[in-house]
Amino acid sequence: MGDFGINLLAHFGITGVKAVKERGYYLCDTANGFVKIHRTSDEPMEIYTRHDLLKKLENAGFLNGELILETPQGIPYVNLGRDMFIMCRHIPGRDLDLDNPNDIALALETLARFHQAACNISVGYEPSPLLTEVYAKQSAALNHAVKQVNRRPRLSDFDILLIKYANLYGDYAADAQSALAKTDYAALHSQALSQGRVCHNALKEENLPIYKDSCYLLNLSDATIDLQLTDLSNFIRRYARRSSRSIPIQRLIELYSKFNPLPDSARAIIHAQLSYPWPFMKIVSQYYSKKRNFTPVAITSRMTEVLEEQAAYDGYVNTLQ
Repeated sequence: MGDFGINLLAHFGITGVKAVKERGYYLCDTANGFVKIHRTSDEPMEIYTRHDLLKKLENAGFLNGELILETPQGIPYVNLGRDMFIMCRHIPGRDLDLDNPNDIALALETLARFHQAACNISVGYEPSPLLTEVYAKQSAALNHAVKQVNRRPRLSDFDILLIKYANLYGDYAADAQSALAKTDYAALHSQALSQGRVCHNALKEENLPIYKDSCYLLNLSDATIDLQLTDLSNFIRRYARRSSRSIPIQRLIELYSKFNPLPDSARAIIHAQLSYPWPFMKIVSQYYSKKRNFTPVAITSRMTEVLEEQAAYDGYVNTLQ
């Protein structure tokens, strides 16, 4: 394992146990189970914030989180040179399978229980803005992109796609913004902020591993204070775009609400959020950003995929109306 690894383990109070260096982390078999030590780019205050949240979740009865463990000195990280390390409980499960109904049921139960426990969090997490405001800014960015393209003497393949579909997706965005504004979303959002309710905001398959017939919730780095219905909508959006869509939306909502009751307006709010063309808007924003980290061919291909899947996605989402 090397002197560095042995020294690192010692800082976490781990000696005389089996430790294996995996890709990107150390896996240790301790008397209290397996733990994982890995580098993090987070600042100390961010680590403390996430550590405190995970402890509060456990104290509230949510036992399906990763939990950041402390050193013998009671500190949730070790600083060695330029690198910061944290130690977490290791959860070895496989990634969530979006086409496995049992996996989906477990994931929605875990999400609901997380939302119940993740409240009264008063410090460390930023409040999310109203989605109606976000939608308005995205629409303005789309209009600005169209004006930019119209001034160009030569158009790329991506530019051509933008000009062809900007009005259609602009209408989608405007309709979603209008539909959301007609619900009590703003009042519920304000209430969620006052109650310190946490949204995960990164509900990808790798962050919802399945292990021994349970689903766990990992990676709270993108968490904010927000209306938790937005997490549910984001999960359903991912399901609708990356699975065979064999489970109706209403059934997904029912699986969640068995463990965390929803307001009467939940269906209308979820439908409005799902109707907003996030993938299209996100790709447009990425393409015309000053900080590009893609190839034109790759992002044009991704845009084509988004356009091709829209009809099937719309058909699924509109079953909720």
